[in-house]
Amino acid sequence: MKRKKLFSFLFLLLISINLVSCKTLSSNNNVDSNIGEKVPEDTTSPKDIEDTSKENVSSFEAFGKTYISTKDLSLVEYGTNIYDDQQSLHYTAGEYKEIDFINDLLYSYLNEDNSVYDYLISYDSTSEKGYITITEKDMEKLKKDLESLRSQMELSSGQEMVVRLDRVTYEGIDSKINSGYSFKIRVAISRVGATIVPWNFFTVSVFEDGNKLVAHLF
Repeated sequence: MKRKKLFSFLFLLLISINLVSCKTLSSNNNVDSNIGEKVPEDTTSPKDIEDTSKENVSSFEAFGKTYISTKDLSLVEYGTNIYDDQQSLHYTAGEYKEIDFINDLLYSYLNEDNSVYDYLISYDSTSEKGYITITEKDMEKLKKDLESLRSQMELSSGQEMVVRLDRVTYEGIDSKINSGYSFKIRVAISRVGATIVPWNFFTVSVFEDGNKLVAHLF
């Protein structure tokens, strides 16, 4: 009888120990699970960091000026006449930095300001950017074209040419190097006080080079 009681006691003790062990293991698993759930995920991707860095550059330098935009050029459709005097869409400074830059670029070029060549580039497929500082060959061609134009207008060296953006057509991304923005420009040019104002045409691509603006002029 005593043996039966002893066996019964030992059997109950063994069951109790097993139940306590199972409960402790379950509790530990729950704690580990809760700790895992509380660890926050890093949702910041390298692309987000890169985009933020690019967004920080909002002003650009050229000709001793700072250029900024108040309108988003990426919202303009290919082939749009952004400005057109014939349609009463007159050029307004301060809207698009690229066009403000072009306005100063063409005035400087057409009035023989040699500092303009500091902001002009030549295409170069071997360069990482797709372009390099303007070559002597391209510079000489631009100078000869300008000399011919000023001669036709009977403007002597140093005599001012009046330059006005008459129409600016957005041509999309520069197709040569798949970056920057390209524009077809119609400019009204004349001697000071002239009543007859002819047009001349240029294709200009503008690129952001660090915090500086540069262009290809054709």
